[in-house]
Amino acid sequence: MLFFLFANIVSLAIAMWVFYDSQKRGYTVSRGLLWAVGVFSILIVFLPLYLAARKKKERMQAAGREAFAPPPLSFCFYCRQGYEGNPPVCPHCGQKLEM
Repeated sequence: MLFFLFANIVSLAIAMWVFYDSQKRGYTVSRGLLWAVGVFSILIVFLPLYLAARKKKERMQAAGREAFAPPPLSFCFYCRQGYEGNPPVCPHCGQKLEM
């Protein structure tokens, strides 16, 4: 009897963590509630599924951020100003850039 009470308390605590974690990661409230109810009812199945879905969403968001990242800047040795690409001369000071 005491074991089942303890197991339900642990399941409830993990389900609450899943709900709050899903909200922090941008899931809708209804999707977070679905994950939490699933984790509470069948912990051993839904918790690994949630953790896998969470990793997949993180990878997709990281790929989206990388797609919109500005191109890396190079800096002129002479004037220390940033420039894009590989121009033959610095667009700021006109010095020849050696590659």
